[in-house]
Amino acid sequence: MSTTDDTNLQQQREIEALEQREAQAMRGADVSTLRTLWADELIVNSTSNLIAGKEILLEMIEAGRLRLRTYERRPVRIQHLGDLVVTTGNEVSHLIGELADFKIFVSYMNVWRKRDGNWQLLARHVGLIAKEKPDPNQ
Repeated sequence: MSTTDDTNLQQQREIEALEQREAQAMRGADVSTLRTLWADELIVNSTSNLIAGKEILLEMIEAGRLRLRTYERRPVRIQHLGDLVVTTGNEVSHLIGELADFKIFVSYMNVWRKRDGNWQLLARHVGLIAKEKPDPNQ
């Protein structure tokens, strides 16, 4: 294996771990971790027709309006473009709260940017595939 292959594999693993770390922080409503992983300029286009930035999303999480019982992220493709990385894949989540109790199946695209040696989520688009009521026996 060449040095270039080793570097690419290392970068691939780094981004895969970052994708899972951000998903775990979302599932656990870990605002402190999300604050560091999300760029100040973050823009998210969500399945609820909400286009929001970092502070609005953090406020929703802190207030309990965006809560996840389960959240699985499955990256399918990771494309390195210099100091940017575009990831695409699928997610399954179970949203809970006063107005929500359903599972959603989505495709996603995340754009990560490396700044001062650290990766931050810069942009995210989520497309709804399906939405269903969860099985009450689970």
